[in-house]
Amino acid sequence: MTMMKQQSFLLSFLLLSSVTNGFVTPSATTSTARQHLITSPIISSSSLQLGSFDEYSQTDPGQDLAYEDTLIGRASDNVAMEGTFVTVAYKGQLMSNNKVFDEGQISFRLGNNQVIKGWDRGLIGMKVGGKRTLKIPPQLAYGDRGAGDVIPGGAHLQFECELKSIANNVIEEKMAEASSMNPAKQFLYVFVAGSIIYDVLKYQMHVI
Repeated sequence: MTMMKQQSFLLSFLLLSSVTNGFVTPSATTSTARQHLITSPIISSSSLQLGSFDEYSQTDPGQDLAYEDTLIGRASDNVAMEGTFVTVAYKGQLMSNNKVFDEGQISFRLGNNQVIKGWDRGLIGMKVGGKRTLKIPPQLAYGDRGAGDVIPGGAHLQFECELKSIANNVIEEKMAEASSMNPAKQFLYVFVAGSIIYDVLKYQMHVI
């Protein structure tokens, strides 16, 4: 492979990696809502105990995360746990007034600080196809600072979550990321991937 071909292939590969690895959240209704799943500084949750779903209290400062499975997923050895790469469809609401602040789909690695702590803890144990409702106190979400004009400080959040898939390898992870991207990123992803495939095929034909 000539130096120019090597540079072209490397540039395409790096651009593809930046497109996929740079993904954080799905598109949302507002620019501030798009950031609602990004990790924010929170109080340590290591000393908290899982709370009762039915007895969840928005006035108890020690209230912990609570969840309820509304649909158990398919029987499988593939279960969401720390380190697994998951794709989740969700709808987020403020518990104070049931206002929906965002909904969509996102792919990320559990326990890797890519989402709020309430998600990293609350999705553990889910199976593909399962649905779970999470009630998350502010110390496991955005604390007293909130998130822009969308999520006020001290807000308790409720999420309706569905585990769409668990990736088993790097290729499946990249495909999951692509499916969760907004249309502009999807176009760029396909364009770059096509460029890489073209370079590889062109090189192989040259060698043959």
